[in-house]
Amino acid sequence: MQRANAIVRCLAAEGPEAMALAEVICQLIVKGAELGELEEYEIPNRAAIAAGVVDPPRLKRRGFRREWLERLDVAIERDAFLRMSAGDIVDRLLQPRA
Repeated sequence: MQRANAIVRCLAAEGPEAMALAEVICQLIVKGAELGELEEYEIPNRAAIAAGVVDPPRLKRRGFRREWLERLDVAIERDAFLRMSAGDIVDRLLQPRA
């Protein structure tokens, strides 16, 4: 939760760092999807639940990887958003950890 708080604080502060962070988040989703790197998860089928289905199916979705939150937090701590382009940050975040 601490990581998410730093990200929310950065976005709420507005300014160039917040704009760069927002751009990185968007690019991570786009490039992550292109590379098949989005995290898979399931959600309840609300339409089936509303229709009264006893054992509703779960819908598969893909989204932002949780490990990217930690990496974004480190980038915020190191002021990467003020020194690097959004594309360079995304490329670095998508690299496998050594």
